[in-house]
Amino acid sequence: MAIEYVENIKGTVGSFWHGMSITLSHLFRRPDTLQYPDTRAPLRDTLPSRYRGFLEVDIDICTGCLACEKACPIGCIKIQVEKDPNNPKQRYMTQFDLDEAKCMFCGMCVEPCPTGAIQHTREFEGSVIDLRNLTFRWVDPAKPSPLYKVPKGTQAYLRKPLGSLVRTKIKAWDDPGPAWLPPAREGTAAPATKKAVGAANAQAVEQAKKAIGADAKRLTVILEETQAGTDCGECTYPTCHDYSVAMASGKEARTNLCSPGGAETHAATDLIMLTFKTGAVPAGGAPAPTAAGEPPKA
Repeated sequence: MAIEYVENIKGTVGSFWHGMSITLSHLFRRPDTLQYPDTRAPLRDTLPSRYRGFLEVDIDICTGCLACEKACPIGCIKIQVEKDPNNPKQRYMTQFDLDEAKCMFCGMCVEPCPTGAIQHTREFEGSVIDLRNLTFRWVDPAKPSPLYKVPKGTQAYLRKPLGSLVRTKIKAWDDPGPAWLPPAREGTAAPATKKAVGAANAQAVEQAKKAIGADAKRLTVILEETQAGTDCGECTYPTCHDYSVAMASGKEARTNLCSPGGAETHAATDLIMLTFKTGAVPAGGAPAPTAAGEPPKA
């Protein structure tokens, strides 16, 4: 009995010491779990490179093709592209608003972007009182951004360091909301929209006059000048030139496949083709615009 009693005490002490040795060893180790935000490095630097955080847009390489806006399943991207009244070949982006509070970080907008202008970052810290502070405006309407023209044969696009742009957009948690609201939320068009449509109609008439008596080659040039020039492929043709060739040759009857160009381009293209076929500009000017892919109105 005495021997058994001593063995029990020995086992207890050994078990106690084994457990305490493990506990004491952790006193001299760095903890595996850290209390946020007391981390040894910026938390974004510890996340995987493919982490889907806040979306960032490098507007300098954005072609304005609207592919990201169309791919977004919940409509948190709002883009507006307009023509330069003095130069129909030049288009400007007047709006690129991105609602990060509404975004579900699915990545569907990133995949179709032809230049990689829109990307997910590893930024995620955006707690704010006013949710409007999470609507990032990438284009100042007072300073429209010219669309990026992709050089022929380009396969790689140089963009700014990922995350450097979106960090300038993140506001302090108690920052008051912005003075502006995205036009889509207000439900009204920009004040200059009607003027822009009027100017576009006048330009369309001038372009249509050039189509009178033109041959197929000349008509192709006129039509190509009217398209968006993004070569996005939304019209089902590889480039705007291919689409223009198809219309000029009579192989393509739909004049409203250019989605980035919008209603103005649809109406202008329809007017040019009507003028080419009839030999005179219709008295009413550009016809009523139709949705992309629908047959033009008579």
